Amino acid sequence: MHPKNILIVDDDKNNVLVLADFLKGFRLMEATTMRETMQVASLCLFELIIINMQTKGLDTIYLIESLKRLPLTKSIPVVVLSDGVNSALEDRAFELGVDDFINLKSSVSTISSRILRVVDYQRCLREIALKDEMAEEKIEQMQKKIIESFASIIEGRDYSTGSHIKRTASYVEIVIRGLLDAGYYLDELTDDFCQACVTAAPLHDIGKITVSDTILCKPGRLTLDEFVIMQTHAQVGGKMIAETLSGMESTLILSTAVDMATYHHEKWNGTGYPYNLREEEIPLCARIMAIADVFDALVSKRCYKDAMSYRTALEIIRDEAGRHFDPKIVEVFMNLKNEIISASENLVAEAA
Repeated sequence: MHPKNILIVDDDKNNVLVLADFLKGFRLMEATTMRETMQVASLCLFELIIINMQTKGLDTIYLIESLKRLPLTKSIPVVVLSDGVNSALEDRAFELGVDDFINLKSSVSTISSRILRVVDYQRCLREIALKDEMAEEKIEQMQKKIIESFASIIEGRDYSTGSHIKRTASYVEIVIRGLLDAGYYLDELTDDFCQACVTAAPLHDIGKITVSDTILCKPGRLTLDEFVIMQTHAQVGGKMIAETLSGMESTLILSTAVDMATYHHEKWNGTGYPYNLREEEIPLCARIMAIADVFDALVSKRCYKDAMSYRTALEIIRDEAGRHFDPKIVEVFMNLKNEIISASENLVAEAA
């Protein structure tokens, strides 16, 4: 059994004591310097290393680089705590492989919840690594669990995004049923593919967990540079899913999840991103995801805009047929608009 050890790098004893109350069941070990951290980390196995950037005399980025470079410590997940927003440091930390970057100004329960999400996520990965010893039914359970863990991490970063993925998954299911009833894309819409689309839909925005909070939660319009950074979530998300789920048995779920994450911002007329694909060059699952994604964004209140009425949003969807969206999917979407609105209202009420 994997040891339940957590290493906390922090010179503030009060922080350690507070976290200890929320991390019951774990053996907590402490360090206050770079040298002490490296020594302790190499002595036993840890589920997690928590680093407080405010620790006096500590070069956090250099410490992370050192941890990720050494064979004994490179696979240990790392969470960084900071008392302010520094997008450059945050971006660099994620580049180095940090699992989460948490603002100390958040509530203690939020901080501990996000820490425990990382622990749970890493446990899922370890269990998946043992897939050869699992029965097929167990592997399918793990597929669902890892997707739920991913979705939980997204919701921990941005509540609006977490609610968004639940609603868009519902829209995807409705649209797929509508396409089948209309007789469209029947060669592609096999039972397994339809199920894979619904299962994978919650992962389409997973790449956003690597985008800085200063961009993800900005109350105004993004600058050009910020928008370019935001666009990277599509490629990053596809890569994350491919690397994480590659050991799982169902290659259809994997390929569908990768396609949804990578291509859901492509447009029918070729003006989307990241690859400017057009028409049926865009995977069907991503074309379905695109319309669900945009509709929900339009009718949802975000930090940078108010919610749009269903009527106005549907007019935009209709007008974008043949430009942003696959015309056949728009046709089905409009035919099922009452069901989609009902699903939206019900899920918004649940989240309230």
